Amino acid sequence: MSDQPDIVIVGAGAAGVGAGMELAKRGVPFVILEASSRVGGRAHTDKTSLPFSWDKGCHWLHCADINPLVAEADRVGAQYLKGGREDWNAVWANGDWADRAGRANTLSIMEAAFEAVYEAGGNGRDVAISEVLPDAGEWAPIVRHWIQLMSSGDPEQVSTRSYADYQDTEQNWPMKTGYGDLIERLAAGLPVRLDTPVSGIEQRADGVCVTTRSGVIEAKAAIVTASTAVLNSGAIEFGAGPARDLLDLVENVPCGFYEKVAIAFDRDVFGGIDQPSVNILPEDGSEPINFQFANFGNPMVIGHVAGSVARQLLAEGDAAMVEFAMQRLVAAFGSDIKARMVNAATTDWGSNPFVRGGYSFARPGCAHLRHQMIEADTGNLVFAGEAFSLQAEATAHGAWMSGRAVAGRLVDNLALAS
Repeated sequence: MSDQPDIVIVGAGAAGVGAGMELAKRGVPFVILEASSRVGGRAHTDKTSLPFSWDKGCHWLHCADINPLVAEADRVGAQYLKGGREDWNAVWANGDWADRAGRANTLSIMEAAFEAVYEAGGNGRDVAISEVLPDAGEWAPIVRHWIQLMSSGDPEQVSTRSYADYQDTEQNWPMKTGYGDLIERLAAGLPVRLDTPVSGIEQRADGVCVTTRSGVIEAKAAIVTASTAVLNSGAIEFGAGPARDLLDLVENVPCGFYEKVAIAFDRDVFGGIDQPSVNILPEDGSEPINFQFANFGNPMVIGHVAGSVARQLLAEGDAAMVEFAMQRLVAAFGSDIKARMVNAATTDWGSNPFVRGGYSFARPGCAHLRHQMIEADTGNLVFAGEAFSLQAEATAHGAWMSGRAVAGRLVDNLALAS
């Protein structure tokens, strides 16, 4: 590649890496500028905080039967677990473990909730998810919890129509070697400059000027893959032009909150549970949690919280997040579990200045604005990421595909390919 790039990519997450792979394939000189000290963005496999690696961000190859990153994982030797199961979640509620019939009942209640969302959205209703949810009775807290996990927002905040854009094949495979690790492998050999935040981009008719703390880079075009939360924060200042005008639409597609707490133990303390995850509903009516058991033989669980629950715990700090998780584990598995804990680690996506949240959702009444945001022609300064994927939003493969597609269109429009 030339020292003078034709295209500057802002961000080395899945979208930026996808864009870079497409440009490399087409022989177009480019550089990827990453604000943080690592590749991956919201895909991050933590290999140091605990005795076992764990994905702080995305972990599942969603829609695996059509997900192009499955083939990429095979190509670079990344490992995943293929297949799924219907009896997926154990359930602790009302002070006891649900039997098979109880688990099936809980599953049917949650399926009914999501079916109502898809029906409303598919019929063009652009209202808050909370407006269409059926009465779940005592299971309402777990329904709300799963809506938060799937959208990273509260049901009152998220558009039914936008949520229903997601085309779910219900084939979800966990990454054994880590999703962040996969994105790192795909980025190998790409010209990435770490610790290089972009503070401004000026769009001109004949190119762009990208401002970093190391100086200004002039190029023919730029691809911005920052999260909508970063874009909405003003961390990158855009000069006058169609790209800056797009921010009026992006404002209606914020990032919610999604945090994890991983807890490692010195031995298997969950031997009686056959399911790979568990939903715990405290008897006192406080917020539930979902724990993913390590699928790879490690004595570790990863707790998941999202929406306003995640935002509140993030504000309270790491210790509060760990205590929140441990209280629920103790309720279900007994107080002896505390003595078996080796260490714990948490995420901080909502406070990370280079991410500022979980993943995106459109506000009620704003699904059409997200469509406009994706379809907008912004010339030589374009955008990519999970928020810009119409049918795979909130996923790493949606971001990756968005990056590749945008890069390809940009090269074709500017006739840059060698």
